[in-house]
Amino acid sequence: MRYLKALFGLWIMPFRIRFFNPKKIFLNKRVAVVGPADSTHDDENGDIIDSYDVVIRMNKALVTWNPKNQKYLGTRTDVLFHNFYENMNSGGGGPLDWEIFKGHGVKYLIQPRFDKEGWRLMFNYFKKYLNTKNSIYLFSHKNYSNIVGQFDKYHPTRGFYALSAALESNCKEVFITGFTFFKTPYAEGYRDNIRDMKENEKHIQNQGLHNVDLEYNNFLKLLQNTPIKNVKVDKKLYAIIKSDSKELADKVQIINALNLRNG
Repeated sequence: MRYLKALFGLWIMPFRIRFFNPKKIFLNKRVAVVGPADSTHDDENGDIIDSYDVVIRMNKALVTWNPKNQKYLGTRTDVLFHNFYENMNSGGGGPLDWEIFKGHGVKYLIQPRFDKEGWRLMFNYFKKYLNTKNSIYLFSHKNYSNIVGQFDKYHPTRGFYALSAALESNCKEVFITGFTFFKTPYAEGYRDNIRDMKENEKHIQNQGLHNVDLEYNNFLKLLQNTPIKNVKVDKKLYAIIKSDSKELADKVQIINALNLRNG
């Protein structure tokens, strides 16, 4: 039975894997990128997030979503970047549950890695779920190589893939919230086992996959080079950017519900 499932999964793959082209999909759209940091709960931006044409989230955002946080996080998700590791507590993105995904409106489930491990993860997905209805998206080899080439021996987080997709696209506007590049904890309920900053730092070091400082510096380069004129961020990310570069801080705007009401 196991071998039959593997063969069937292998047969499904070519028909259910698509390439994700942000420049085409985000063309002239307003795009919100919502990360897992605690800054998402600083302001009630839920309605603002839901007002965007495209809402991007990552990993456990939907399987940990709680209605009580709707006023902060909104409800919609059009694009979900997932690492395709389904564990909940050691860095995984949680279950690949299409019932949950569709409940939030997911149109694109993205496993961005165009490498041996990425293809292995997608094969494991099709072998496990035998899903003939829903497609999986990944970045083109060129797009993937351009991103990972910035990271030396490390890997970008799914959040960085999402930020890169938005900031290097032809969209009309980008709003970034929930990204503090590990300078603050995760939002409550997302990864509670490593909300403690020291525990999270230890977790990152033990994994050896990500370089926090390198990722933040690469994000600053994205901001520097983005063709998008209208980039908005939450107040905590604005403060982080401004502490390193007033020039880059001048390129972005702070957005929150209070600003809109007073504006």
